[in-house]
Amino acid sequence: MDENASRYRTRAAAAARAYLRGELSWEGFIAEFGGPEDDLVSDLVDLIEHEPKRGGLFGLDDKEWAKYQARVDEVIRALEA
Repeated sequence: MDENASRYRTRAAAAARAYLRGELSWEGFIAEFGGPEDDLVSDLVDLIEHEPKRGGLFGLDDKEWAKYQARVDEVIRALEA
C-alpha cells in the first residue's frame, strides 16, 4: 500500500472514532470518506451507515450489539495498522 492510501486509511479511522464519540457529524464523515476509494474504508462506512437498532422490538440484544461494536472496532484498528 502506498503512503497516500495509508494516510487516507488513518484519517478515515480517526474520523470514524470522532463520529462515534459524537464529535463529527455523519455528513462531515461521509463527505470525505463516502467514496469507493478503498474497500476497507467502504466496509467501515457501510457498518456505520447501517448501524442496527439496539434493544427493543427488532433491535439487537446486548450480545449481538457487542458483536457489531467489535466488528466496527476491528475495521477501525485494521485501518490504523
